[in-house]
Amino acid sequence: MIHLICPNPAIDRTLLFKKIVRDKPNRPIEMKEVPGGKGFNVAYALSFNNDVDFKIHTILGGKYGEHFIQLADYYHYPIVKTDVDTNTRLCHILVDESDRSLVLSQEYGFKLNKHLFDSFTNTLLDSVKNGDYVVFSGSLMKGMPETYISDVYEELLYRGVKIKLVVDTSGVPLRQAYKLVPYMIKINNEEILDIFPDKKLETIQDYFHLLQFDVNPAITNFIITLGGKGAIGRIGNKYLYGYSQPVDVKNPNACGDFFLGQFMYGLAKKKTTTSTLRDALAFSTSNVENWFPEVTQKQLSKTREKIQIKDLV
Repeated sequence: MIHLICPNPAIDRTLLFKKIVRDKPNRPIEMKEVPGGKGFNVAYALSFNNDVDFKIHTILGGKYGEHFIQLADYYHYPIVKTDVDTNTRLCHILVDESDRSLVLSQEYGFKLNKHLFDSFTNTLLDSVKNGDYVVFSGSLMKGMPETYISDVYEELLYRGVKIKLVVDTSGVPLRQAYKLVPYMIKINNEEILDIFPDKKLETIQDYFHLLQFDVNPAITNFIITLGGKGAIGRIGNKYLYGYSQPVDVKNPNACGDFFLGQFMYGLAKKKTTTSTLRDALAFSTSNVENWFPEVTQKQLSKTREKIQIKDLV
């Protein structure tokens, strides 16, 4: 079982405009709503083939919370819900087709009090079993201690539950999680500096050297995404670098989450390391070619042919 942690979700509305004009009515030519938040973005890619067992642990409330559940049901997302008496947030992504720019409007979430925090955490802890994956993606919710990931991990160990911890975060929580020697870390080329602030990382060789001699070798999977330059990582006992041939970039929103979701799919299905990285890159690359955060099977088939994977050893 894969547990995705997403306490502060949002209804994500992407609105596409021919051109956004100041001080005049702007009417979208197309709009789509999806259940959003980092964990739900991960779920989209993870569940794309509908053959992996997972749960999304979240907190929902109000009329928007009810609507969120309807959206999640459409995607067949299995939710473990903690109730809150505040409306789930509504966020907007405005896409200007004329210059391919984005305007992000992200509402603040609800206030996480002690009762709600304890209820969410205890429900999570009671759900996890030996051998499960527990995936923390994105920043910790405001109100959670910076040690939350390590607190959950250590409490599970205390209960005798051994998990495969997967982390995609930044700052202090990332540094704390790194010390736990998790099963997997997936971060980008800016977040890696939270762990190694003094490293000069400019070339692929720089990242390769870091993975070989600086990153804790006990971490089974350590992947660094490099934006348009692809991704590099130590995956199992292999050092791999993958990248795509140039594509037409429209909207990069959710690409990192889609990469993680498809990578988790490869791990869960025990695919080869090369296939896992290729599919993760194909999924995230396909996404940037669309105005909305979504991909199609036909698109994936074409994009896979553009992905190059190099074995660095």
